[in-house]
Amino acid sequence: MNVLLHHEMKNNKMNWIKTNDQPLSKEGSSGERVIVEMYSSNKNETPTYRGTVKLNSGIGRIAFTLIDIDSKKKWVNRLTNHNLIEGDIFGVEYSTYEHYNLAWPVSDREYVLKAKWTIDNNAETPSAKLEISSTTHKKYPLRNDRVRGDLESLIFHLKEVTPETTEVTVEIKVDPKGKLPKFLANQIQNNWPLTTLRALSKEVSQGEERHKLFL
Repeated sequence: MNVLLHHEMKNNKMNWIKTNDQPLSKEGSSGERVIVEMYSSNKNETPTYRGTVKLNSGIGRIAFTLIDIDSKKKWVNRLTNHNLIEGDIFGVEYSTYEHYNLAWPVSDREYVLKAKWTIDNNAETPSAKLEISSTTHKKYPLRNDRVRGDLESLIFHLKEVTPETTEVTVEIKVDPKGKLPKFLANQIQNNWPLTTLRALSKEVSQGEERHKLFL
């Protein structure tokens, strides 16, 4: 269901527009739902999209899934190469390289990224934030066969509701660059929070041993 519903945030700092409201499960119409919203201060600005849902998983399992190099290609759409460049995924900061194999005629995209965890120890319930954005690195110069996208901001907010339930909010603001038409880029990004949260939910529900507690 697509709706345009203005949502005033506290202190009136931002006006979010609700663009989608879908079940977390593709097969069901009941249960948890993913709410997708969009914000843009003007028509020339790259919009920010966010999705929010409650997942039936502990905050530690979700945090580990977000950083697990080995499994990320399984649940992140069209990610074909994901390398750790510097740092430690179990540390506070690290950097990675990502290559996405996109369908013709769209050119492949690549990103060099830096990531940082923030743990809120003063919150009433455990919460964490993973912030990711574009950077540069001498080991990964620009290539002629791939478009270097600009990820201005990707933020995963994790908030414990119960020991086995976590509220996940993801916000993304990205310029894919290249010759991709603006309307198509916006359409892809509007679908991204729903697609990503569905895939993340499926991955954390596997219960595999490697998804050990991270926090």
